[in-house]
Amino acid sequence: MIHDLFKVPIYQVQLNLDNQKLHNFCKKHQTKNSGRVFSNVGGYQSNELDLNKSTLSPLLKEIQNHSNIFVKEFASTNKISLSEMWTNINSYGDTNISHCHPGSTISGVYYVKTPNECGNIVFESPAKTVLNYYNNKRSQELNAYNASDWWLPSNESILYLFPGWLNHYVEPNLNKTEERISFSFNAY
Repeated sequence: MIHDLFKVPIYQVQLNLDNQKLHNFCKKHQTKNSGRVFSNVGGYQSNELDLNKSTLSPLLKEIQNHSNIFVKEFASTNKISLSEMWTNINSYGDTNISHCHPGSTISGVYYVKTPNECGNIVFESPAKTVLNYYNNKRSQELNAYNASDWWLPSNESILYLFPGWLNHYVEPNLNKTEERISFSFNAY
């Protein structure tokens, strides 16, 4: 008998939003506002966005709805609120290094534009150090029990939600002509 203990939930849903409108918002914001450097290596990461912008309303509503569904499964029956959001625009070679979102109950990403070879999101096991020790001595195929990293595809219109404490990174965009564009956020 195998008991699946200590699972880490990742919530995935495809949204039906006007990505062209969101794309235009991101590009316009980039031209008018300086960015910041947190987890990004290269690329553009905006400062926190004004959550009262009407263009963002449909996305914010979806994030709020799905976050409250997700949080009931693992953290709390209390409703949570989206507290901050920013946009990421990554060109060729740009990436986001391993990081987490301290203090947030749920963090997430919504993909607006994802050309071929733009890099996937990779989640790191909380037991990564231990698993890497054993994986160096293992010849079997990696799976959900022994993998220290697990990637999910960066696809347009996909919303991923995950615990804020979960370390993750985004692979470099290897598309030489098109950008990967996303929104990231925290909810408490």
